[in-house]
Amino acid sequence: MSTGGRRLSLLQAACASGLLLLCLGALAHAIFFSEHVPFIRRAGGAAWITARMPTTSNLIGVDLNSVPVFTFVKRFGAKGDGGRARLEVRALQSVDLWLNGDPIRSADPGDGWRRPFRTELGQLLRSGRNELRAEVRNPHGPALLQLRLELEGDVIESDESWSVITPGANPGQAVIADDRRIHPDSRLLPEPGQILAERALPILLLFIGSALGCVAGGRLLSGRMRGRMPQATLAVITLFWLAVFIFKLSQLTVMVGFDVPAHLLYIDFILKQHALPLASDGFSSYHPPIFHLLTSALVALFDVSPESAGGQVVYRLITFASGLANVWLVYFAARRLWPNDALKTSLAVAAAGLLPMNIYMSAYVSNEPLHAAWVSLSLFLAIRLLLAKRTPTRELVALSGVLGLALLTKFTSLLIAPLVAAIVACKVWLIERRTSGALRVLTGILSGAALISGWFYLRNWLAFGNAVVWNLNVPGAPTWWMQPGFHTAAYYTGFGEALRNPFFAGFHSFWDGAYSTLWGDGLVGGMIRVGTRHPMWNYDFMTLCYWLAFPATLLIGVGFARMVRACFKSDDLARRLAFTLMSSLLFLLAFSLFYITLSLPFYAQAKAFYVLAAILPLSLAAAEGLSIIPKRLREPRHEPLRAIYFGWLGSLAGAIATAYLG
Repeated sequence: MSTGGRRLSLLQAACASGLLLLCLGALAHAIFFSEHVPFIRRAGGAAWITARMPTTSNLIGVDLNSVPVFTFVKRFGAKGDGGRARLEVRALQSVDLWLNGDPIRSADPGDGWRRPFRTELGQLLRSGRNELRAEVRNPHGPALLQLRLELEGDVIESDESWSVITPGANPGQAVIADDRRIHPDSRLLPEPGQILAERALPILLLFIGSALGCVAGGRLLSGRMRGRMPQATLAVITLFWLAVFIFKLSQLTVMVGFDVPAHLLYIDFILKQHALPLASDGFSSYHPPIFHLLTSALVALFDVSPESAGGQVVYRLITFASGLANVWLVYFAARRLWPNDALKTSLAVAAAGLLPMNIYMSAYVSNEPLHAAWVSLSLFLAIRLLLAKRTPTRELVALSGVLGLALLTKFTSLLIAPLVAAIVACKVWLIERRTSGALRVLTGILSGAALISGWFYLRNWLAFGNAVVWNLNVPGAPTWWMQPGFHTAAYYTGFGEALRNPFFAGFHSFWDGAYSTLWGDGLVGGMIRVGTRHPMWNYDFMTLCYWLAFPATLLIGVGFARMVRACFKSDDLARRLAFTLMSSLLFLLAFSLFYITLSLPFYAQAKAFYVLAAILPLSLAAAEGLSIIPKRLREPRHEPLRAIYFGWLGSLAGAIATAYLG
């Protein structure tokens, strides 16, 4: 191994270890120590209890000057002879305690909810019946109580025998705090097994057609024609996207989508005021402005309203073009990384073009697809720089500019830009062996990006005292929360609801939420009820995709592992750096999705499309994983197995295409 190779291996090992330790440390702090992360653990103590609440995905507004009080009551018998009576209490977020009407403790949120309040109650107990009352307030979620009272020969714990009085409601029984719920509307739709029984014939025809196509292609296509499969795949995927736009999206009302009313208000503010709103001016006006500026410019140019037929096209032009741009950028990046591997490149393009979260997010008015396109373009430019012999200044300027635009589209790029700049700088240091040049490249890329986007963050700082402001931390603005408002280990260790009842599956576990929004429109375009979903998708085939996609998900995981291996094993240092960038960014965004659900424990947070910016490395991981089996089944004697494999893969691709075009 060369000196540069050894340096790179040491640097990679150090950075990987540091990143892993940092992530594990962040998780440990969030789970065990942070007062701002409502992650509850029983840990051998009493159960956490709360009031029974109907399952909903509505926002729950809170007036910080009048936080609702939940009163938990327990009546019990005691000897009252001055014996031992030790009380231990935790509450989210503050608690006032009374025993038989006498105050025990006044609320003090400054104490922190993780540290228990302990005291002796022996002198306060009465002989016979006693009443213990706890008034709990929580402005950021449901009121939760964990209590244990040890008496002589008896133990009183928080459990379902407690009663609870909620604001504006009659007293009821407390329930054990459980963040695994079932959205009632998820049971209104047929399960995949029922749909498969009804749709078995078209799925079987897709399987047979794909299997026969595999056999015929293997026998009839020449090597030259196989080498052109990536271009053919890109052409087919592009035609599919154009068909979806023409026949579906042009007829879909603009009002459908995630936070669409708030995005439209942002655009309307720009059109009417000829200025940018502050974060305090609307629910989504905290977002950096590029998407809304571009869309408002198109709307003004064509003079359309969101209710008009023309508006249905114009308002989503940016999102649609961005989603399709992601497909093309994956094609160009894969051609650079695998210039002689037509199969991997074709699979990468197909993955980007048929990944459901890319399709349905590109149908709604949102800044997610545009941000993903900026990031994909920056990754493609970075790959070009990493694989080039020298580092042209003009391409560094282009990369810096694109990262600046990404920073003006979503805050997520605050994580991405330093990573991209650092790995490009590593190439200058390790391969071109220019130490001072590497430092100039790093500072130049980041300075250029900051020059383009820094005004927005400075504006936030001057207005709110914080460079990054969003709709939950705008000073003086009303606050809100969504269910469940807390999380437990069970929410992160379960999976399966997405395979039984995929829509709103994120109410049951993190993994169900991520899976159901990766392989389908599992939150029905941001609607809170199944009955209000739009009719443009074929939901039967979308439901079948969740079963068909499960093997693909496992293979994507294997593909990611192979990408990580390529970071360390390749003899080409430039390729090692390129795969280091891809795998690091995918890991970083996936971890950030996991972590944000801890910090913001809302059912709507477990959305895979929050990682849409990583569609390029995700598509490459899919290509790595999906290509393993056909590459190992090259021998003529393996033709039946190869046909079965491509029969399944074709069935998945056909089901996805039918779900969004059929």
